Amino acid sequence: MSKVVNKLVFFLCEVIICGCTTGKYQRGGSSSDSTYIFSHTPANAIYHWKTSFKPNKFERNFISQHQIKRLYIRMFDVGTDNLYNGEGTQPVPIATTMFKDSLKSLEGVDVVPVVYITVEALRLNMPMCDKILKRVDDMCRAQKIRYREVQFDCDWTKETKPLFFALCQEAKESLHKSKKGLSATIRLHQLRDTLPDIDYGVLMLYNTESLINSKVKNSILNSEIVEEYMRHAQSDKHLDFAYPTYEWTLWFMDGEFKGILPISQDLPKAGILRHEKSDFEEIMKAKRNIKSELIDISYSSANIIYHLDSANLSKYSIDEIENIFCH
Repeated sequence: MSKVVNKLVFFLCEVIICGCTTGKYQRGGSSSDSTYIFSHTPANAIYHWKTSFKPNKFERNFISQHQIKRLYIRMFDVGTDNLYNGEGTQPVPIATTMFKDSLKSLEGVDVVPVVYITVEALRLNMPMCDKILKRVDDMCRAQKIRYREVQFDCDWTKETKPLFFALCQEAKESLHKSKKGLSATIRLHQLRDTLPDIDYGVLMLYNTESLINSKVKNSILNSEIVEEYMRHAQSDKHLDFAYPTYEWTLWFMDGEFKGILPISQDLPKAGILRHEKSDFEEIMKAKRNIKSELIDISYSSANIIYHLDSANLSKYSIDEIENIFCH
């Protein structure tokens, strides 16, 4: 199940597709700097955001065909012990990914464990860094996954910003001691603020508008919204860019959001259905907006696809996928 549903959402390599160039990115100068400097090399990458890891033949061929060298795998979410009634007292792991297949056939692909952290867990203001990193390490050891970095995903707000920033600083210091790095996803609205103490960020160019707003035409991606946020944007962190390749049907009743309908579910006869998809032309417009608006991007960035799912990826041509990956 996708990230957006759950939350309603290297080694030196050469990028060969379309002659894209790569470059090693290193930057220090943060509040938690140590003698270790994490080296991030952009490469074709894709997210895996399901609770079961079992890529089918199409998905494995997709990774090989498009020379994907980095796979971001969501390992678990951090919620609270009573998330649904708002009375949680402890941060706990939820929605843990079950590995039903081996990663042996994905040799040469750099795996990045990703942890989604809820704002409810942050608000508890309790120690969780060591537990998160230990759980990630234990899961990776069990699956024989060698990893060079951990990524945090969090839709932090002004209220929870200090808590998330403190968590990132502590995690980065801990990971650097083990010669590993820390990255984080960045929402468009967060780009207008200072960014946490991380080695690099991934700007999420999807869910650009509220999916629960019945007046929105397409909440997945609107290039005009991207252009508005990116106008004169700048960042002191290296940024990679993640683009959507999914679709869904939203159900509204009397203007009120009722839910996201699974593909296999019979459509309700009452209410209004809004089918949304990740339009290829909108993706390319968003890419052009970033290239023209982002100030001082003097490094080589990676383009990342969200996410590894054959039902959606099969609707794009090989050329379209290559154009998404290329600069």
